[in-house]
Amino acid sequence: MSRTGFTVWLTGPPASGKTTLSRLLTRALKALGVPALCLEEAEFSGPDPAGAARQAAGAAAQAVRSGTACVVGLAAPFAALRRELRAELGEYVEVHLDCPLEQRINRDHEGRYAAALAPGGIGLAALEGPYQPPADPEVRCPTGQEGPGESLGRVLAYLSEAGLIEPSQEADPGEVYSDQEEAEVVARLKDLGYL
Repeated sequence: MSRTGFTVWLTGPPASGKTTLSRLLTRALKALGVPALCLEEAEFSGPDPAGAARQAAGAAAQAVRSGTACVVGLAAPFAALRRELRAELGEYVEVHLDCPLEQRINRDHEGRYAAALAPGGIGLAALEGPYQPPADPEVRCPTGQEGPGESLGRVLAYLSEAGLIEPSQEADPGEVYSDQEEAEVVARLKDLGYL
């Protein structure tokens, strides 16, 4: 088990898979005996994305100081902002979720894209905002081409290689759920259009 906390920050535009992967990763870390906390975009939303990211970073910093792994699923849309967060949070792993627009629209179960694109809606540019993809994240997950289990495996493999979890802790992503949790994940994946 990691003796010090660390932050895994999942960044990507709306409906790229941040919530799904952050929940899966948090469950997987707990199953491996790593104390873990999940912070999601819905908890820190607001008109100021930089302010929301800084608020989430403050919560993550407290968790990390107590030796907890903090998984943050929040866009933090600006590259300079993410560099600032990296400097503040110490052991920081940036994971970029890369998913084409058409797939994000199709899997948006909350209807944000439909509302934005409807007549009188705010428009696509306002919904997505000025998102700047990271140039060199520790992990890049092509969530438009792979399922959440594969993305989870990528992140766990990196955490193991980086010494943040013990190599013996690395688990098969398919073995981190109970049967009930597996059924819940499958239902969610169907809702999101993965299956």
